[in-house]
Amino acid sequence: MTLKPWALAGLALLQATPLYAAEEGGGPLAINTALIIWTFLIFGIVLVVLSRTAWPAILGAVEQRETHIRELLEGAERDRAAAAAAAEENRRLLEETRAKAHEAINEARLQGEAMRAEVLATSRREQQEMMERARRDIAAEREGALESVRREAVDLSIRAAEKLVRRTLDGEDNRRLVREYLAGVGARAEA
Repeated sequence: MTLKPWALAGLALLQATPLYAAEEGGGPLAINTALIIWTFLIFGIVLVVLSRTAWPAILGAVEQRETHIRELLEGAERDRAAAAAAAEENRRLLEETRAKAHEAINEARLQGEAMRAEVLATSRREQQEMMERARRDIAAEREGALESVRREAVDLSIRAAEKLVRRTLDGEDNRRLVREYLAGVGARAEA
């Protein structure tokens, strides 16, 4: 297996650092220039390696997550707007339904009042017709009774006249006498 040149250089530097540190023998707080250089060099190598391998994947995942979160937020905003629109539509439908219910109740009340008035008018009209019919029947019965009384009076008058005259009147004489009598009775009834 062949090592890339930068990997080989990094490996050599890693092995050289402990040897170099052992030669100097500085204290723990002493500034070691070689160590600083190697640290920056290793940091740069790690930075280059990570920027070419891991960071694109990490940044892609972060961007994908940001996109997903943005889509979720936009979806939530759309859902909120849709819910608000649905709530407004429900409120409008409820108001429409209430208005229709009030209208139907008022219409039913008006129809009920109209039917009541019609029933009352019909019953009054029928009552008037019955009273008028009863008046006509009473008047007809009265006329019939008067006519019956008149005939009876005529018959009695004819019998009395026959007995007085002692003869029987013929049909023409009879009719003439009845007419005269009725005219006299009618004149007395009107006075």
